[in-house]
Amino acid sequence: MDTALATLLTTLAVNAALDRRLSPDACAQVFLDAGHPVPLVIEDEVYASDPPTGLLLFIPALRSAGVDRLRIALIHPSLPFTVPRVDKAARRRIARSTAVAIAEVAHTSHSILTLDGEANVGIFSCAPVPYATLDVISVPESARALREVVIAGLELIEGMGTAVPAEIRNLQWRDWQADMSAEAQRSELTALLRHPAQAPLLHAALDIHHAMSPILAPAAVQPPELGSLLSRLHAAAAAVVTAVSRDNGIG
Repeated sequence: MDTALATLLTTLAVNAALDRRLSPDACAQVFLDAGHPVPLVIEDEVYASDPPTGLLLFIPALRSAGVDRLRIALIHPSLPFTVPRVDKAARRRIARSTAVAIAEVAHTSHSILTLDGEANVGIFSCAPVPYATLDVISVPESARALREVVIAGLELIEGMGTAVPAEIRNLQWRDWQADMSAEAQRSELTALLRHPAQAPLLHAALDIHHAMSPILAPAAVQPPELGSLLSRLHAAAAAVVTAVSRDNGIG
């Protein structure tokens, strides 16, 4: 499981438990039913949760500290997102992640959670920074923009043929298009989202972010029309994650 998906699922699961929509045991079962590893806290410098700690003990520790929610933040040099200030060791961990979860108390950052592909969780202290989203694009608007970029990408790649590097040509362009236009079931997301119908769109956007993460400067990819397309693709996927996250209380 890629780190962005692990972070998203953990953020959703913890919020469902904090909101008392699901019990910690039920949240863990969502991971098991989907064949994903259940989050396990292995490092905690904030909540004294006595790692290794599972959801059953970790969620009460968050609640007793006054944590209202987690929100997801995508990590990539080309995206305009920032995370609250952390120490040098935590910065290195964040730099290796494609997304982090930020725990908030009264809409102010309280800690940062990093996850690896096995859903091992590290919790680090951070500067207290009030959060207010500046992006006002709606879910339908962001979905339409991403769909248009994916279609344009398919057309460009088919037109350019082997002039497109294989690692870009072989990305899951048609799968992303299908995810956004069909009722693809993502049971692990539908069980946790407040708006389950948004699960396929969110999964496609997150998969695009994961695929684009190794490309540190998409606008610099040659030829220029391909670089421009990739830059727009990543920005549009990030906008979908932002809009859907906000709509579901995690952004």
